[in-house]
Amino acid sequence: MTLDRDIVRLTRRLRHESGDVIPFQQAQLTAARELGGLPVHTMAPEERISLRVLYTGEKEAAARSAISGSTYGLGLDHCSEGQRAFRALLALALFNGNVYTGPTARWNYSVVASYDPVMSPRSDQLVMIVERAPENVATRLLATEGASSRGVPGLRHEATYTCHEEPSLRLRHLPTGALLTITGDPAGCLRGTKRARRHPHSYLTVDHGLTTHERRALAAVPPASVDATTLLAGLVSRYNLVDRRGRWATSSSWDPLERSRVERRREPDLIRRGAVRRLWGAGDSWAFRWTGYPEPRDLALALTHREAGVKGAGFTHHGDTYRVVLGTASLDLGDGRG
Repeated sequence: MTLDRDIVRLTRRLRHESGDVIPFQQAQLTAARELGGLPVHTMAPEERISLRVLYTGEKEAAARSAISGSTYGLGLDHCSEGQRAFRALLALALFNGNVYTGPTARWNYSVVASYDPVMSPRSDQLVMIVERAPENVATRLLATEGASSRGVPGLRHEATYTCHEEPSLRLRHLPTGALLTITGDPAGCLRGTKRARRHPHSYLTVDHGLTTHERRALAAVPPASVDATTLLAGLVSRYNLVDRRGRWATSSSWDPLERSRVERRREPDLIRRGAVRRLWGAGDSWAFRWTGYPEPRDLALALTHREAGVKGAGFTHHGDTYRVVLGTASLDLGDGRG
């Protein structure tokens, strides 16, 4: 295997550079850790916190709030069933947009990419760190009254408060009970001062039940299998990851690694009209087609990565089209115009 060979090479190099002072096992352990050859779930929480930061771009305080001794791996997929179901639904909001005209076309979706949010997934909530205008992002996703609502069905404003002098909004998804916090606090809003701040004008609060329009909108979304739900939720948790070794990145608005071969994805038509994204499917079979960033290969690598991927997921590919598989579910990734 390539990884095993790389670990052997680096082990020898470390030993050589130390004048053979470093014991072989110590050099091998260092090499395996550097190259991602250690099972993440066996690492101590402190090691996993620092490793997670390298991928997510979170502040250490934010990552620390997501990882404990009982957290599996980096904690990107470690959450309640309700939280996972909500993230899968949120994926249909974040990864559908522009000329797409399906049932989720009015949920306000992919415009969030322009705010470059840092996702901080936790076991009991999803924290979206948006240092530029968190209130704007919240209002992009919150539902309003009437058939013209452009928000995620069932998402409600619960509270607005201050974290380290930055505004934070706590949103609740009624059907799943899941919590979404959108904050301007880089530390991920560990705790805040609950001040009496006015909730965003015209947006529904937790005091409002599901509307008839929302029930219809949710009914129009095909059910996803358990494994497919995990993959869809995984897209949200890996919204803006960067490989610590610089081999892939998942940003939807630019290439953080500034690779010349990836810059071709920013074509004149894309600059003028924006990216086209379509994520749809049913049961075990789902497909994501899009223009712009990231490359399909990058997203496939992120979902199946040894350290940062979904546990048990793997991929195959035919040309530039990739199929990520988890159990009986599949998610096809490729270029397309929806």
